[in-house]
Amino acid sequence: MANDSILDRIEQEAQQALFKNAIFRVESALMVGGTILASVFLPNAIHWLPWWLWSILGVVGEVAVIISSLTDKAEQQKVVESLFREKYSTAGIRDRNLRDKLAEAEQYRSRIQDVVDQQRSGVLRDRLKSTTTQVYDWVANMVTLARRLDSYRMDPVIRRDLESVPKEIKVLEGRMNLEKTPQLKEQLAVTLESTRQQSAALHELSGRMARADLQLDHSLAALGTVYSQMLLIGSKDVDSDRADRLRDDIRGQVLALQDIVESLNEVYGNAGPAVESPAATPSARKQSAAGR
Repeated sequence: MANDSILDRIEQEAQQALFKNAIFRVESALMVGGTILASVFLPNAIHWLPWWLWSILGVVGEVAVIISSLTDKAEQQKVVESLFREKYSTAGIRDRNLRDKLAEAEQYRSRIQDVVDQQRSGVLRDRLKSTTTQVYDWVANMVTLARRLDSYRMDPVIRRDLESVPKEIKVLEGRMNLEKTPQLKEQLAVTLESTRQQSAALHELSGRMARADLQLDHSLAALGTVYSQMLLIGSKDVDSDRADRLRDDIRGQVLALQDIVESLNEVYGNAGPAVESPAATPSARKQSAAGR
């Protein structure tokens, strides 16, 4: 399950949710209640009918209710969309600029899904659906990246250290130049080296966060481009080359975002818990490498 795409995982969760909903549906409750009443009272009114027949009919009816729930594609899509928005929402992100970017990304994703849903059943719809499956991973990675950026920007310790550590290095360097006592000078050297290492780590973190912010902007613009291309493909006959190129573009964006998220988790993870990120499948990575 770890190698599944975001859509695969959410569809599995949707099936579980639909199964639970089917059991507690009004139709299910009526079926169970009607079966109990029929088993108790109808055999007395209709003597030639065995009591267990109503139990069998009730079980068959309950199975039919569950199957109808699990095979209702429209309902399944509603649950998938609801679960995705719940899991990858902007809740908890305090930076308004990041929230606005994610809202725009979600709008693109929703419209891309609408383009697929509006197509008639057939080769074009199947090709578009296959092409856009990874858009869920794309937007999920954007949300994960935005959460990491938000944590960084709102971290008071990081903000304090970015301002204070360079000043502390200057102070220590000044004391080193003036200090005459060998023992104190040695201790100052050790402290200065440790502070410089902290400064280097902060500089690396700051640089990676700046690249992550640029990647988020690039990904948002690329998502808008994909939406435009989807409209072009949807308005024409099936163009396998165009659809294949679009699928490769989407895969490349997903992997680029995933690499940035993993890079931030590697550097920033020691300062706090790593943010959960949707992992790209090994097959997708192999295909991307083959494409390059």
